[in-house]
Amino acid sequence: MRLEICNLNFHYKNSQPLFQNLNIHIPPCERLIITGISGSGKTTLLKLISGLLVPDSGGINFEIDEKDSRAIHFAYLFQNPDNQFVHFNLERELAFNLENRSVSSSEMHSRVAESLCEYNLETRRSDSPNSLSGGEKQRLALAGMMISNPEVLLLDEPCSFLDIYAQLQLYGKIDRLIASGVSVIWISQEPSEIEMADYIIELESGRLVFGGNRSEYFKHKRPINAT
Repeated sequence: MRLEICNLNFHYKNSQPLFQNLNIHIPPCERLIITGISGSGKTTLLKLISGLLVPDSGGINFEIDEKDSRAIHFAYLFQNPDNQFVHFNLERELAFNLENRSVSSSEMHSRVAESLCEYNLETRRSDSPNSLSGGEKQRLALAGMMISNPEVLLLDEPCSFLDIYAQLQLYGKIDRLIASGVSVIWISQEPSEIEMADYIIELESGRLVFGGNRSEYFKHKRPINAT
């Protein structure tokens, strides 16, 4: 993936501008991490990239495999997986994402069954998402995003609610998705996660303060402690 942000301006209603003429050029990479202290604009930038928010002015140009952002299928994984669930059992939760893309009933049943098995949730198919553990909820949220075969996965601190075992499971799954051709944009403040990145951008109060690869980041920048 390649990303260019040109003269981006954005503010929330009744708030001071967050981004003012923000310019970022990100060379081709598979895993981009956005970092910075709380309030630096990380989540807002991720939502602008995904199209969940619209800039006041300026442009975001995203390309992958010679396709621009108008033709790219994005999937957004929220920091708290509970914010993504809309149905009362796992089967319906996964099917919902396919219904919105007009997938046939027979294909839908097949893909839901495959996804439940792939994410080790087949024994919970009739259960409520609210009954799942933190790790199971995150797997369900990821399954719900990936069942529609997005090309770019956007992650907002996805390990915040997970224990170390569930974190390692999620890292492994994301590695496999990247190996299959999915690109990832990931918000994190954890040095161990930043070390996984191909390219890193750091924000501070809506400004770009660093852009480079991980070796440059750890050589020239002090790692950020999680807050």
